[in-house]
Amino acid sequence: MRKTLLLLIFLFGCFSFFQSAEAAGNYYYDLIEVDIWINKDSTFDVIERMTYNLNGSFGYFYRDIELKDLDHLSDIEVFDSQGNKLSKNQYDFKYKNNLLHLQWNFPRRDFNNELKSWTVKYKVHGGLGFFDDYDELFWNAVFQDRGVIVKKAEVLVHLTQEVDTIRPRLFIGSLGDKTESYNYQVIDKKTIKFWGEYINPFQYLTVVVAWPKGIVEKPIIYRNQLTALIVLLISIFIPVIVFIKAFKDWQKKGRDVKIEKTIIAQYEPPNNLAPALIGVLVKQSVSVKDILATVINLAVRGYLKIREQEDKFIFIKNKEYIFEKLKSEAGLKPFEQETMKGIFKRKNIVSSQDLRNKFYKELPVIKKEIYKEVAQTNLFDANIQEKRKKYEKIYLISFILLTVILPPFFILGSILGLSGYYIPHLNFLMISLAISSAIGLVFTRFMPVLTNQGAEAKWQALGFKEYLHTAERFRIGAETLGTFSNFLPYAMVFGVEKQWAKRFDDFQYQKQSWYYPAAAYRGSSGAPVSFSEFSSSFSSFSSSVSSVFTSSPGGSGAGGAAGGGGGGGGGGAG
Repeated sequence: MRKTLLLLIFLFGCFSFFQSAEAAGNYYYDLIEVDIWINKDSTFDVIERMTYNLNGSFGYFYRDIELKDLDHLSDIEVFDSQGNKLSKNQYDFKYKNNLLHLQWNFPRRDFNNELKSWTVKYKVHGGLGFFDDYDELFWNAVFQDRGVIVKKAEVLVHLTQEVDTIRPRLFIGSLGDKTESYNYQVIDKKTIKFWGEYINPFQYLTVVVAWPKGIVEKPIIYRNQLTALIVLLISIFIPVIVFIKAFKDWQKKGRDVKIEKTIIAQYEPPNNLAPALIGVLVKQSVSVKDILATVINLAVRGYLKIREQEDKFIFIKNKEYIFEKLKSEAGLKPFEQETMKGIFKRKNIVSSQDLRNKFYKELPVIKKEIYKEVAQTNLFDANIQEKRKKYEKIYLISFILLTVILPPFFILGSILGLSGYYIPHLNFLMISLAISSAIGLVFTRFMPVLTNQGAEAKWQALGFKEYLHTAERFRIGAETLGTFSNFLPYAMVFGVEKQWAKRFDDFQYQKQSWYYPAAAYRGSSGAPVSFSEFSSSFSSFSSSVSSVFTSSPGGSGAGGAAGGGGGGGGGGAG
């Protein structure tokens, strides 16, 4: 009896679950038809007719339109399957997370595998691309943010007039998919048709159409002379104010102590400072070359070794560099420890390819520790990093001002429905901001104040650079060839590593225990046959690894790929 009761409860639960699932409603897009009409004034009208296959209970539909890379949308309308325009109280739209969320409602009812169509119309401003030789539409005609398939999609693009040359392209796939589809047809000199079938959930259908210049006009920059004058004045005054403020601060706090002495050759680094600290002393900033010099300095001191590996396939050569950890970083300075941890985060032997698109995350931490180390030397009167953060607030204020100034233009343009009224001004203001930021960055670069001790150390450092670059060759004897490796990281910081290596050309090369060039640079003994060949290999290493250290995922430029254009977004029913 008890088992029977449990079975009945289980069956009732299953029935309730399936009934609830059916009530929630299942659907997919039976057909999405999109008509895009390019206008002379650089806007274009989009008509989306979406036919749903519905099974279950439904009471609303929605469409999310991405606003990324667009100026704005206008003339938004919704029509039912009979072509009747919905009244304002039957749908609403709002902006959120760089999307226009459009939702229309109807009396909820049950559907049994029925087809129902709705049409959405809107005008796109600022959605075309203008290039030197052509203009272009790059549009995600079928949106990706949906969890159901699109059984069939058709897109028609209508140019404003006939042209002799039309270049269509089509991409169907996930974001970034560059595989082209050839499901398109140039119907006539102003109409192109695209299509696709069974487009999977979360996939785009992206159309690209390019045509000769002169068919459409670029957006008018200014529609209102008074607004233009106001924006012009604001754009002029922002850089002026930033310049005056930065100049006064520099006069008050940013002048370094000057050593009125002729620079003469010095034969060792001042105060036995590490290469990266010398870089900050001379340049008052940390560059990726300073961090690379730190890596070489650690290698020379026996904490790691580097091997150049060259693979050759027919005439194609591929180089990468292998880093092998030899000793623990315990006992090193904090910035050196962070450098070692950044390279050998997961294992003790890594390649430059392993570090690509990953090591860039370590740079801010390493730079911060270098600045802290410099602050402890009493060469500067305060922590450089903290001092620069203070002046970066000036630029943050500029951004805040822009976010306060720009919204009224957006709101006014939206209320009045003036195409191109407010968006173009953003370009002018952004140029002003760029100039202001450049002014601030230039002054900030010179803001750190050297103490008397720091000024003396800088003079010695420049003398050391003179020695590495141009000092007499007779100063180097056979017994001092070991200084080549010890001073090489400093030469890298100064940018004179090639000149430093060249000074040893007349001496027999001594094998370095920390760097092993590829076989192409080696003689019969397995070591490079000269310093010049070592220099050639090391120069290639420096250039390649610097690029690896700063590389990060992503890129720029539209190129051609699914999801690369404007539009897109999502849609659904409920």
